[in-house]
Amino acid sequence: MAKYQIFTDSSSDLTPELRKQNNIDYFHFGLVVDGVEYRADIDWKDYTCEEFYGWLKQGKKVKTTQVSLEEVLNKVRPYFEKGIDVIYFACSHKLTGSMNLFLLAREQLLEEFPERKMIGVETLTSSFALGIFTMDAAKKQQEGLSIEELEKWALERRYFYQFYATVDTLTYLKAAGRIKGTAAFFGNIIGVKPIFISDREGNNLTIEKVKGTKASLNAIFEHAKEDMTEETDAIYVGQGDCMDRALLLKHRIEEELKVKCEIIPIGPIVGTSCGPGIIATFLRGKEVTRYEGDGK
Repeated sequence: MAKYQIFTDSSSDLTPELRKQNNIDYFHFGLVVDGVEYRADIDWKDYTCEEFYGWLKQGKKVKTTQVSLEEVLNKVRPYFEKGIDVIYFACSHKLTGSMNLFLLAREQLLEEFPERKMIGVETLTSSFALGIFTMDAAKKQQEGLSIEELEKWALERRYFYQFYATVDTLTYLKAAGRIKGTAAFFGNIIGVKPIFISDREGNNLTIEKVKGTKASLNAIFEHAKEDMTEETDAIYVGQGDCMDRALLLKHRIEEELKVKCEIIPIGPIVGTSCGPGIIATFLRGKEVTRYEGDGK
């Protein structure tokens, strides 16, 4: 296997088991809860998933912070000291400035280790779509791609990772400013749910509105079904404090689409922006073509 380390970040929602299976490391975003600082921990060691969503439901003031310069320096330096290069699959730059901190850390580290390579890949997506993308990159590494070959592969393939998501309330998305095309929804129309995606430019973009939970689950199922290809060997369901709905969706995917389905907990970064009740389908599928203002 080519000698370099793949990184992603807290936004990927990759479980400890999946990261271990694919030899993936990650940079922590930050989390601030009523003024108390935590790591945005997708291992759920610093707090449990139930505690995190409990904070949101209790109305605590929860906000996220981007990957810090110190986090990148402290995580990458030990690999460089062992002669191992690094490539980072980052959450969309439309949602966070963490790539900028990575590049700043690169300037410092390459002065200290000029023989090493440190590459950042702008993935234009987030959450478990980023997770699937990073796992696919790990498979390419195992096939023997060099770090430069992997970067080239990633920049060509990054448009083929899809998610379709919906939320219980627009309160969190509005507060976070993380989604485009929601102005029409801010009238708090009872029962109306947006369906949103990661568009071709890396924005979270609303593409549809439906009435009620049942219709929203059907919409994210049908969109995933429409975007399946021969390469779609699995569809993942991400959920934040709505396991009952996730189980229904998983059963339908396995029964009707005949593909593997695994339920993934939505971590603190996406959870803070979307709130309890976030649920999504994630897959490798057709090319993403939508973008803000394209009229589709």
